[in-house]
Amino acid sequence: MVTAKDVAARAQVSIGTVSRYLTGNGYVGAESRRRIAAAVAELGYVHNRAAASLKTKKTGLIGFVLSDLRNPFTAEVAAAIGEHARARGYGVVLSDSMGDAEDAVEAIELLRGHHVDGIIVTPPESPDLERAIRATLQHVPVVSIGLRTDPMVIDLVTVDTYTGARTAVDYLLRLGHRDIAFLGSPTMASGRYRGYRDALGESGVEVQTSLVEDGPLTREFGFTATTELLARRDRPTAIFAVNDATALGVLQAAHQQGVRVPDELSVIGYDDVDLAAHSAPPLTTVKQPIAQLGAEAVRLLFERLAGTAADEPTEVRLESQLVVRASCAPPA
Repeated sequence: MVTAKDVAARAQVSIGTVSRYLTGNGYVGAESRRRIAAAVAELGYVHNRAAASLKTKKTGLIGFVLSDLRNPFTAEVAAAIGEHARARGYGVVLSDSMGDAEDAVEAIELLRGHHVDGIIVTPPESPDLERAIRATLQHVPVVSIGLRTDPMVIDLVTVDTYTGARTAVDYLLRLGHRDIAFLGSPTMASGRYRGYRDALGESGVEVQTSLVEDGPLTREFGFTATTELLARRDRPTAIFAVNDATALGVLQAAHQQGVRVPDELSVIGYDDVDLAAHSAPPLTTVKQPIAQLGAEAVRLLFERLAGTAADEPTEVRLESQLVVRASCAPPA
């Protein structure tokens, strides 16, 4: 049976260096990491985390409670978290709440039962979820992506969604659009809704409640809501969808109804997932720094695990930017 001592001998480093590499606790230089990784691969060494956790009280695992793995944005965030956790010698346990607050609470409790070393959470927000987070903080650190507690008790990584939404709607207004629909939940995407509302208001355009469609942030909702909007005599000339998944549903519905994008309908999404550049037509959207969101969440979590974080919760606010492609044009 291959042991950590065998790996150290093959890599020509100390057993302590191998231990730090395997557990992710402590610094290991780049050259040593390369040699240890090569030795592990050559020898076929498998680290016995169960045995190691009895000594270190660490499992080498973190949990990620996500809102909907079917959403490309969430999947890309999960990929970034996995990449940066692996670089620290950790694995990630995913638990999908499917947008349900009760399921998110159960997911946190399940991860606690498996003794993960820390947890990253995303919306949906709810009082029960906040209570679960506060209870979990007594045992392991928790970091949020886009979920703000009141008062703030956990580290938070977020994006200035209000400014991003304003930029998107301002762009449509400059093109000449006035009948601009909003697709998504004003409560779950409150920053984006406020940006939409304020952009219209400052341009002297009244928010038409009939053009605000409230629903889950999914492709199916985008398709259904757009199908209904396009059936109206006073249908909108543009649609702002609060995420790209919803916007892709908009494009699908427009295609099925024979409505040309952008000649007869302009569409803007939010997130800039990989699929956005490859839709037909390529989607104009607001880019969130998805990989950076995952990287910052992992960084904050590991600062808590290492005991080097600030006493008070930290907020990291990232910027968004409009990516103009081919799905928008002046109204016909």
